[in-house]
Amino acid sequence: MQSQPFFAIEQESHHRRALAAISLACLLLVVAKGSSLLQYWQQTHHILMEVNNPPKVGELIPGNQQFSRWLADTNRWLDERSERMLLAGQLLLAGDKALPEPEMPVVEIPKCPAPVAPQVPACPQPAQTAEPITEAAKPIAKPPVPVVANISLAAASAGTTSSSSIAATTESVAHNETPVLDLATLPTPTEAELAAASEPIGLSAGDRILLVGDSLMQGVAPHLITALKRNYKVESMDLSRHSTGLTYPAFFDWPATVKAAFELEQYQVVIVFLGANDPWDMNLQGKYVRFGSERWKEVYSARVQQIVRTAAEYNARLLWLGAPPMGREDLVGKEPKLNEIYASEAAKYPLFARFIATAPSLSEDGSSFTKFLELPERGSVMVRTDDGVHFTTQGQKILAKLALAQFTKAAQSPPANNPTAEESPAANQPAQSQPLTEPAPAESQPTASPTQVDELPQHPPQPTQPPDPALSQR
Repeated sequence: MQSQPFFAIEQESHHRRALAAISLACLLLVVAKGSSLLQYWQQTHHILMEVNNPPKVGELIPGNQQFSRWLADTNRWLDERSERMLLAGQLLLAGDKALPEPEMPVVEIPKCPAPVAPQVPACPQPAQTAEPITEAAKPIAKPPVPVVANISLAAASAGTTSSSSIAATTESVAHNETPVLDLATLPTPTEAELAAASEPIGLSAGDRILLVGDSLMQGVAPHLITALKRNYKVESMDLSRHSTGLTYPAFFDWPATVKAAFELEQYQVVIVFLGANDPWDMNLQGKYVRFGSERWKEVYSARVQQIVRTAAEYNARLLWLGAPPMGREDLVGKEPKLNEIYASEAAKYPLFARFIATAPSLSEDGSSFTKFLELPERGSVMVRTDDGVHFTTQGQKILAKLALAQFTKAAQSPPANNPTAEESPAANQPAQSQPLTEPAPAESQPTASPTQVDELPQHPPQPTQPPDPALSQR
């Protein structure tokens, strides 16, 4: 018997079955985790795929809707049966007391609407010119209506309007609602205002700070929150989220998120740290726009301006931390273009926004990527991770200190109509220690010379209060 090659006597191959099983497993994976796969593909390859989320697994089962209705009816019947059994048991134990008390209908008395006062024009209507009338055709003259009446009514209506606006403003202040500023009507800031805006921001106990950013901010935020709480007694809201930026608003819209945060709560300061996920091409209406082009800068600047403008409209200070130098090959040299946009948009609102460069604190030469830094208290430490983007704990602390250096404690203003200790030293002494002296007679009191009269304050003489009998008895 001749020997045959191995491939000649091999039985039927099972490759087709294995390939079918792998294909079925991949299909089930796409159906079950379609949304997660789309997000991973977008954030990894920076390509926005216009694909709707796949349906859920339960929606693909035949007769799913009919089965869902049957299951809902069954659950409702079981709930009603359980309630009836529970009520029957309570009736056996407590009698009629177990029956629920009937709800009394609420009758609302109709209220008559308040009468609306007729609106009177603020100024009289000009008299219409007509043809000259002869003496015979002239009607009987009536006393003219005084114009003062219209003026007084107009003043009264204007006073009513101002009172209503004051009441509305008082109500908004009572509810801690900060009115939105109209930035178009703000005057040009003076040099004194610009100098005051460049100083450290004063924080008071009870202020709130909003933290906005990507995964880099997620590492810095815990250090900031702890230090702000300990040093200034302020609360912070951390909205940072990984893999987010301003290039793909379809994935996460930061301008809309910041706007919604201010509509729910008032914040005194906003700290933004974005840019690590932004140096990529944009997809605008199905067309890709190259990173760094004029169109790309225009769109990206508009999104940055939305965040800065929202903070300014709500009278909040904004600190925008610049993008740090990157050590990854596809990101090297791209952060200066982002920082140029951040600084330019912040400079448009100098009284509210401030750009803070992070490169000088994270590199030896102030511009290039540095993985290790020489710190005076610790020596050579690692501040960046191996991926060339994120920070170690020491790097996060450096950025937190950089942001904390922009704050100081707000000066406590003295209460009104309350003299200080330097102005009235006798105010701190007890009343018993103050000697009660009688006023000197008129002959013994010195008279002011003509030159001294001009130096005296021109205030009416205060009446001398008689001594307190209770104090005189002591």
